[in-house]
Formats: sequence, C-alpha cells, structure tokens
Amino acid sequence: MIAGYSVKNLSIKPGLVLAPMSGVTARPFRRLIKELNGDAVGLVVTEFISVEALTRRVNRSLDMMRFSEMERPFSIQIFGYDIERMCEAARMAEEGGAQIVDINSGCPAPKVVRKGGGCNLMREPEHTKALLKAVRAAVKGPLTMKIRSGWDDNTKNALEIAKIVEGEGLDALAIHGRTRAQMYRGDADWDLVSQIAQTINIPVLGSGDVIDRASADARFKLGIKGILIGRGALMNPFVFKDIVNNTHTNIRTMPDVALDIIDRYQELLLEDFNALGAIGKLKQLTSQMCRGLPWRKDICMATNLQMINDVIKRERDNLGKNTEPPALVA
Repeated sequence: MIAGYSVKNLSIKPGLVLAPMSGVTARPFRRLIKELNGDAVGLVVTEFISVEALTRRVNRSLDMMRFSEMERPFSIQIFGYDIERMCEAARMAEEGGAQIVDINSGCPAPKVVRKGGGCNLMREPEHTKALLKAVRAAVKGPLTMKIRSGWDDNTKNALEIAKIVEGEGLDALAIHGRTRAQMYRGDADWDLVSQIAQTINIPVLGSGDVIDRASADARFKLGIKGILIGRGALMNPFVFKDIVNNTHTNIRTMPDVALDIIDRYQELLLEDFNALGAIGKLKQLTSQMCRGLPWRKDICMATNLQMINDVIKRERDNLGKNTEPPALVA
C-alpha cells in the first residue's frame, strides 16, 4: 500500500504526484496519465506558468490553467520574482480552480533564473521569505513550493529554505535532490531530502529517479510523505499504477500498447493544440517511451501527422491488429 498525505484539508492519496514538466505536463498529457493510471495518481501539477505573462492576461498562459475535472486533485504551478505579480497570479490560479497553488523555486533553465525566478529564488532567502509571506496572505487554500538541493555543491541551502517555507505557513514542500548546476545529471541526493523531512513539520515530498515500486519504496522509507514522478512517466506512462500494484509494465515488449497510447495521445493533443504542436509532443513521448522499438525513429522523423498515422497503421497491420485502437482504460 502506498500511503498518502494531506495539505490543509485536501487529501492526496496515494502520495504519488505527476511532477510539473515544462513543455510536457499540459492538459493532454495530464489527461493521458490519468486515463492510464486512474486513482493511482494522487495529484497532477501543471507545467510552470510565468506570473509575468499570466498577470498580463496572455492567452497562452491563461490557457495553461485549463484543466478537466478528471484531473483533480489539481495543482497550478507558477514562477516569477516580482512579489506583487506572484500574489496576483496565485489569486488567479486559485480563482481558476486550482486546489493547490505551487511556487516554483527549482527550475534550472537559464531563461528563468536570469529573470530571478526558479532556482534563483534559493540564492535570495530574504526575498523568498518576503515573497512567501505575501503569497500566503493572498490565497486561502493550500500553498506549496518546489525547490532543489541548492544552486551548486558549495551552496546547498535547501534546509535553510525549507525552514523559511515552514515558517511562512506553506502547507508542503517538494525537493528535487539535485543542484541547479547538476540540472538533471548525476544522482539525486535523497539523504538531504530525508534530513529535511525529519527536521520540519510540514509534508516533504521528494523528486528524482523514481521509476518503479522498488525505487519508490526505498524513498518512502526515508520518511518522506510523497514522491514526484516526471521523466519516469514519459518512459513508462503506467508507472503510477505499476507502483501502486507492484507490477512492471515494459512498453518495449508491448508495441501494440505503445501504438494505442500514441494514438490516444494524438486525440487528446488535437483538442488543445494545432497539428504542428501535436507533432512535437507526440515525438517527445515516443522518443522516451518507445526506445528499442524499430519504428520509433520513423515517428520521431515524421514531418506531419499523416506520416505518424501511416506508421501506426503499418505497424498495427504488421501485428495483425484492427486499425481502430481499443479503448485505453485505467
């Protein structure tokens, strides 16, 4: 059994979270993961949304807050530096239906940190403290934050930031156990995550390198309350169900299932994106999920949706399947 946790009066059960991933966890991907895993996903989080764009009512940013009822419990993640805009964006997220507002202090991308947002907030503890105090006063519901272990190996200040997060009344903290300098390389420092979980009194979640039940169990034994799974969901979209049921889905040995997932993802994408946008995201999933399958390259090199659909039909025919995919259910 995978335990859950609570933020204020909201129960997250199981304690497995679809992590926010820029350019990935848009509404179609979140819906796909929920369809494939059902209640095995305890919480879904949007890709991060710029408070500068959101408070200026940029249509794309407003659209990034859209969600389906099936996605609940649902969290909207925002990022920025300006305190007034952070407060306004947090209120907008809450008014837009977010059950949790999450602040990003972990993104390592140069375009984000150059403007003071993301992991750069960890380099300015006093500003972060003032920001959290203001945002906490601006919203009524659960407020959480995601950080990294620090900027680099010489400035691992996650514990300092964690104490600020708790002191300003936030309801949970997620920690990616890598520094900004590491980006996504090397091993995540789960010992640090565990230390913080045992030091502060709000739920601490960990992120990094969880891909199956064994790796999840090892992290839960460290005293954390929840696990964020990002890249693991791209490699195996059934990862949440696998962890809960203690099973192992190997997509590389299930080409029929992989084709069905790609086909369903295309349907979901075309509800929200144009053909060009859908192509890029289909390639993104295929490149991670279908490693080892001989037709992976054909989809990744496709220049239009018809080429992708031709690959799907060809491979279904090769498998002796009907060209209409069966319904994918959780």
